[in-house]
Amino acid sequence: MSGVAAPRTERAPLLELRAVTKNYGAVRALNAVGFSLAAGELCGIIGPNGSGKSTLFDCCTGLQALDAGRIVLDGTDVTGWPMNRVARDGRMLRSFQKASVFDTLSAEENLVAAGQMFAFPGVASTFSLGAGARTRLAELRARAAELIDLVGLAHVRDLPAGTLSYGQQKLVQFASMLMPRPKIVLLDEPLAGINPVLIEKIATAIAEANRRLGIAFVVIEHNVDVVMGLCRRVIVLHQGEVLADGSPEAIVNDARVVEAYLGG
Repeated sequence: MSGVAAPRTERAPLLELRAVTKNYGAVRALNAVGFSLAAGELCGIIGPNGSGKSTLFDCCTGLQALDAGRIVLDGTDVTGWPMNRVARDGRMLRSFQKASVFDTLSAEENLVAAGQMFAFPGVASTFSLGAGARTRLAELRARAAELIDLVGLAHVRDLPAGTLSYGQQKLVQFASMLMPRPKIVLLDEPLAGINPVLIEKIATAIAEANRRLGIAFVVIEHNVDVVMGLCRRVIVLHQGEVLADGSPEAIVNDARVVEAYLGG
């Protein structure tokens, strides 16, 4: 099923989902879901609990195997790639609902650690004392400092991440995902369990990273007001299918969406 079409773009798709289907026994979690995302898009995915949102991310990133369909990332068919291969590739990264940081490392050092697996080709080079290793480490530290500023954590950059609030830890996790310069980031409920002040900061950080770094974001979120204010395109899932796909204005005025999710 399809709803209001999103504005067309002439750019080649960055991520394509082609009739993606996923079953859990007799339950069909995703039913021939198909859509494409262009480079630099900022897209929200909403829908009732059980509509298939997180399963969609799991299938895109190799955590779950598809029962049918294809996933194409930046022109590469990644269908069937295991999660570690997708992550190591670095073009598409995803967050999980629970924040995860290295408690004893500072906020900024968390970012450096996250970038090391992409900057250093192996264990030997990671612990090397040569000029190449020093150069790569200096580059990592410079990028970490830039991203810490971008997400508004400069005032806590040197504090152990374990001492930060849960919302600040989510910002550290978010910034860490930007270290390898991904082309697209999938965010699974980045605002869950966050106080209103930090909700605004996280939403601002996503918008700034999209604007300044050109990274595409797909955001699963139950806070519909934030999604409508943040995203230029919204996809609504319902019972494992795409119910609607369009601008925020079109989505909130779609009678099917109001009936299935937004309420009367």
